Amino acid sequence: MTLFLKRIIAITLSLLFISLALACNGGDDPTNGDPTNGDPTNGDPTNGDPGEPIGWDGQSIRWTPAHISLFGSGTPTGFAQHDTINDTAIIWNTDASLDNFGGIQTPMLTVDFSKALVFEMDVVSTYTEYIVKLAVQGELEHFYVLSDSGETGVISVNVVDAMLSDKYRQRNTQPDPGYQHGWHYAGQMRNVSFHILPKGPSGEQQTAELVLRSLSVYNNLEPITQIEVSGASVENGKLEGLLETGPVQLSAQVFPLTGNQDIQWRSANPDVATVDAAGRVTFTGVGRTEIIARSSIDQSKQSVIQVRTLSGYESPIALREALTALEDDDADLLDRFLTLHRTEWGDDITATFDVPPRQAVEARQLEGRLIIENYFSALKSSHIEEALLSEADGVATVEIPFFGGGTVTAHRLIDGVLVRETVEDALGVVYAINHGAWQKHADYVEYGILEYADGTLKKYTIETLDTTLLIDHDPVSMQANWVVPDRTRQLEDPVIHALSPASIRVENQLAIIRQNKYPEALYHFGGLVSPLQQVDSGTVEIQLEVEDINRMNDFVRTMWEIRVIYYETDGNTAVSRHPIKIADGNTPGLHTMRFTPAHTHFRLYFVVNGSDIGGQFPDAEVRLSRLKMYRLP
Repeated sequence: MTLFLKRIIAITLSLLFISLALACNGGDDPTNGDPTNGDPTNGDPTNGDPGEPIGWDGQSIRWTPAHISLFGSGTPTGFAQHDTINDTAIIWNTDASLDNFGGIQTPMLTVDFSKALVFEMDVVSTYTEYIVKLAVQGELEHFYVLSDSGETGVISVNVVDAMLSDKYRQRNTQPDPGYQHGWHYAGQMRNVSFHILPKGPSGEQQTAELVLRSLSVYNNLEPITQIEVSGASVENGKLEGLLETGPVQLSAQVFPLTGNQDIQWRSANPDVATVDAAGRVTFTGVGRTEIIARSSIDQSKQSVIQVRTLSGYESPIALREALTALEDDDADLLDRFLTLHRTEWGDDITATFDVPPRQAVEARQLEGRLIIENYFSALKSSHIEEALLSEADGVATVEIPFFGGGTVTAHRLIDGVLVRETVEDALGVVYAINHGAWQKHADYVEYGILEYADGTLKKYTIETLDTTLLIDHDPVSMQANWVVPDRTRQLEDPVIHALSPASIRVENQLAIIRQNKYPEALYHFGGLVSPLQQVDSGTVEIQLEVEDINRMNDFVRTMWEIRVIYYETDGNTAVSRHPIKIADGNTPGLHTMRFTPAHTHFRLYFVVNGSDIGGQFPDAEVRLSRLKMYRLP
């Protein structure tokens, strides 16, 4: 059955299931049901009891997919189904708000908070993210345990530690579980339940699912306090090794030593180093990464080892000799050159460039790479005239001056071909060719190392992109071309003008965009809508230059979001009235994001969001200097 069909069935059945779930579970009340054993069937053996009754003995409990399917609705609402073919529980949200999350709640459990309370679920898949909250009898609101996560596998956390973590403390998430003085109910016996809530993309207002193999709760484990990783080659939390050597054995101790010692090992980048389930590390590629050891029963407790894989050419002399020894016909030329290119032979080893503006080309530095956006068009006379100025043998190049200038030997790997040449002050990068007719040069990536006369070595990466410009708006053009939603104009456009608005003004060459929600709206967010775009194929990249973002306090920060409204090919009929979020952030700087449009016609909805789980910020605003969008093949 396709995912689309599953969602259709879920939507069709949702009202029936919600009515049944609320009737069985009593809505928000975590004490509903049998308080002695946590039985999801309310103790009725004729009510679809999925096998042997399970009981909460104050120590531990495990619910199978069949049991989970009988849980009642959570807050916000949802329901669960048992997929008997795969023996999984599928939890659906049925929330219709812009928050777009909801789900189920476990039966009530009486727990002892003088001991560790551990929540565990085995996640098969999730639509986007999921949220887990703890409901405590007597509390009107529920406490965050997990959020902002789409991680799969066995997820296990110490509930109190998770609620009091820096993640929620820094955002001052409400209700306050006791950020200043510790958990409110420490040492007490309380009735609780867990709300498991799948979440769809913000603003989509559609169903989302979370697929589980099991749910478990433990109240009989020692709390994990810390993890220490050691190994014969580990010094001050760091591990180094030569490429393709290993394995190196790491070991981990979980404290207290009487607690569960099970460890999950993970590499942040297996292309640099891998680690197996026993803690054996193999150095697979030159570079840096992290090896993480975390407790299997409390994954908030972890220890991190910094790992560096060495090439053996970390001295400039050895590196120069290795470069000279490379031959064009080497079978493994690409791998050998990239190994040298990834090597770190000092601190200041990355070349910098200062590219003058051109009609058909724009360059930018991004994380150590030089990105060249190639807008060349044979239909533009200005582009042809510019190309003729640098043409040689039917090839037009843009000169890329490198910092320091002078005469250097350039070792250049271009599309797998090694080129060695002596250059003066600048590199020539191809962007257009003329073999009877002018055309744009295709995308390519160049890896290079510059060898200066004094022996200094500098490396670089140049990526040229075949781009077609769609939007390039400075503050003035953004103010002139983007639409401010206005609900009094819904007859003109019932989709755009139904959205929450933002205001825009231009000051000091910046577009100051401020959320301007309607007074009765609950959440503090609003935005502007771009002109209609048409992209028949390929990928779209957006560049957003954010100069500043304000905040209400250290906990509630303004967020920018980019959402998409899709249209039918007529450009007038919206596929959906609900914009789909494709990117967000809460930091200034240059942000780039790519997406593949699901439909050929669309508009962007740029949102300023002052809503956070820590509070609502009515004065949320973002200051932009530029928003650019182009198509990639």
